[in-house]
Amino acid sequence: MNPAKLYEKTHASLQKQPGRKSGSLKQAVLRRLLEMIYKPGELMLLNSKAFYTLLTIAIVAFGCAYNVPVAVDPIKDTSQSELVRKKIALKVGMYLSDDLKHYIYKQQKMGATFQMRVGDYLLPIAMTMGTTLFDEVTLVNSLPPYDDSYRPDIDALIRPEILFYYGDTVGSFSGYIQAKTKLRVTVYDLGGNILWQDEAIGESRSKDMDFVSTFLADMDEVGKTGYEAVFSAASRIINNFNAKPPQELVALIDIKKAENLRNGGALPDLELFKKLYEKGRFQYSKKDYHQSLYFFEKASTLVPDQPAALFYTGASYTYIGEKSSALKKFADVINKKPAGQEARDSKKWLKRLDDPLKIGIIGGNKSNDAALNDGVIEDALIKSGMYETIDTADLSPPTNPAASADFSKFLERCYKKGAKVIILYDVDSSSGKAQSDFYSGEDVATEHSVKISAKVYSTKKKQLTTEIQINEKSSVIKAQTMGEEMTTKQQLLQTGAKKLVLQLLKNDIF
Repeated sequence: MNPAKLYEKTHASLQKQPGRKSGSLKQAVLRRLLEMIYKPGELMLLNSKAFYTLLTIAIVAFGCAYNVPVAVDPIKDTSQSELVRKKIALKVGMYLSDDLKHYIYKQQKMGATFQMRVGDYLLPIAMTMGTTLFDEVTLVNSLPPYDDSYRPDIDALIRPEILFYYGDTVGSFSGYIQAKTKLRVTVYDLGGNILWQDEAIGESRSKDMDFVSTFLADMDEVGKTGYEAVFSAASRIINNFNAKPPQELVALIDIKKAENLRNGGALPDLELFKKLYEKGRFQYSKKDYHQSLYFFEKASTLVPDQPAALFYTGASYTYIGEKSSALKKFADVINKKPAGQEARDSKKWLKRLDDPLKIGIIGGNKSNDAALNDGVIEDALIKSGMYETIDTADLSPPTNPAASADFSKFLERCYKKGAKVIILYDVDSSSGKAQSDFYSGEDVATEHSVKISAKVYSTKKKQLTTEIQINEKSSVIKAQTMGEEMTTKQQLLQTGAKKLVLQLLKNDIF
């Protein structure tokens, strides 16, 4: 009999039974058909023709795509695991890209598409991993560096990425399900610098089963196996992190302890202020201005009128390219203590900020992707408010800057046009598949990279001031069109442009 007619006949027969709902009816139809040609637990009596007839009926009944359910409890699994537990008393952000939040692994098996909703359990695993390592975890919607338009109250940020994912059944009609994945976790400071990074492979194998019964039981075992592979990789990363946590984060713990003492009434506000201020000065001396801002702002909430904390808050804002916020802080210092040293220093900074540095930018090669819009570099310079860009359309550097005579003449022309500094930059981009185990049917992430190479010259001194290298990377697990790949790399270039500005400010080029 034709498979579709066989399905319709069985459907009509069972539909007459009272109280049946649509979903349970489809299950009952498929079960009755299975009973005609297959007996679970016995040797395979099913010939291939009958089996493929069954699959055809299954597709008619359920559609071509079958979603594997997810019923997981990473908090319980973590508590029962043998993980090393050394929780750091900090609040961190967790960033999961939209690509991963909605990631579905798809596998074609004998005419049907099975969909494993990996993103649905990656998020709870990631959040559980975060709370295993840190006191508090909150979801954030972007990567650092942050600015005044979005600045979450966190000490650091965690970003998980899936580099490859694979799931399959081993055996014809009975056997087991296996899954394997590679997870990368990166920890960033508030300036977007990588503090720690690790990769780990997680594998999982189900118990032995017959696949038809598994199909009828809603494939819970399949979803569990996929989940356990990701959980296994995350567990390895947790242990690796605890074995050697980044010292930059460990250094913040004393402050958190002091804040807890103060909140409990065991530490006066002034004592906590001193600790916060000292930490801020330490980070400021290291030119880690996002972290210094974090401490100075916290200190100022305890003692709002303290001029030194206000001054260094303004200076930190300056170095992260937040000019308007810096101006307000320096004005506060002058208004609250006009006769102090901090007020005199604030006036000097205000005068400097009132005169943006005239700068010329000239792009060279845009290797591989001429379609990338490198205008975002000039946009980032202008947005900071620290620079005034000079039109360089009629200024062309010699092909070989090492030829000192010609290059000196070029810098002289730039100087006469008003540019105090000239930036010559190149943009290079690349894309390639992440390293994988080359399983048939696996999903492998594409890793994108955008590199900005910049040389900064003083036109007055006619010499190289500094060289800056910015390398932004990101991975995407889902397949992308050429247009989507270009969008990803453009976003990386935009982040790189922001970091280029931060490096200029860090080198006091403003």
